Amino acid sequence: HGTKESRIRAVAESIAEEVCFKGEMKGDMQKKRESIAGAARIYLDYCGDVASAVDMLIKAEMWSEGRRVSRLHSREDLVKMCVDAAVSYGQKCLGDFEDRISEFTKANERYGEVLEIRKDAKREEGDTGAFDIHQDDGGSVFSMASNASNTSLQSNMSAGSVGSVTSVSSVISAGAVSTFSITSDVDVNKHKSKFNKLGGKKKKKRPKKKGPAAKRRIQPGSEEELKSLVMTLTSNCIDEAYYDIIAETIEFLAQVGRVSLASQLFDSYNQMRVAINDSQQNRLSKAKAKKEDAKKKALKEGHDHDNTFVKIDCEDEVDALCCKMMPDALEQVFSFF
Repeated sequence: HGTKESRIRAVAESIAEEVCFKGEMKGDMQKKRESIAGAARIYLDYCGDVASAVDMLIKAEMWSEGRRVSRLHSREDLVKMCVDAAVSYGQKCLGDFEDRISEFTKANERYGEVLEIRKDAKREEGDTGAFDIHQDDGGSVFSMASNASNTSLQSNMSAGSVGSVTSVSSVISAGAVSTFSITSDVDVNKHKSKFNKLGGKKKKKRPKKKGPAAKRRIQPGSEEELKSLVMTLTSNCIDEAYYDIIAETIEFLAQVGRVSLASQLFDSYNQMRVAINDSQQNRLSKAKAKKEDAKKKALKEGHDHDNTFVKIDCEDEVDALCCKMMPDALEQVFSFF
């Protein structure tokens, strides 16, 4: 049956595993991260298992806290593990930023077109009420898409991301590194991609059966396409959760001497920020010009433009999508590079 200590340890390990598992199942990324950090504390305080605790902190992308705990227990091997995990995460972010630029700009252009189609449809119906693009449960498309995006990124990077690192890391303990110092190093990165098509002999034409896939096909210009585009736009725009992790990762990489990767990550984020924000401004400028033209035309023809004005519910939410600048401290530091 073992000693009392070993029994307590076994129970604690079981609880930590359950806390981590349930945390990873949560849709709310902030709560997910807090749960994983809680599992780390159980491993540390009740099992004396530093390696498992640090592994949990890495899953929560808490690089600085993982390094602090590792050094506190003189485990330089675990310090290296934290650094390697942060480097891997940073490199994958570079590819992710490129993908987001491509997906967002493409979807944003089409969104502008479909939005006008839906407005025209509403005018023809004589209904100037807003089309409710939100879900029945009151949750916005933005929050749903953000969670979906972050969950996908988490599984690709073997980590859970979100929320303020300061608040989450306090779950473990205080005294994490606060000084921002830099040493030098050289890092290398790169990417990939493409696909094929298969052909075959033509046989007798048979009537095609309409399966579930055909029924689910989205009609161009439909409300379904608009919803899909809004999901794509929101999921490819950096939310607060991902933003906090990116900022902490850049700072951590600089602190541990991986300056070239930190600088590359900083520049790549800013390129994505500018591309997304420019895409938004271009679309909004075109929409504004089109609205002015329509108003002039209506006045010229003696119509009341206000009576034909239609606004779709998702507009304000989508128009507000943008990526903010990195924290001032990072902006100042990397302005010298």
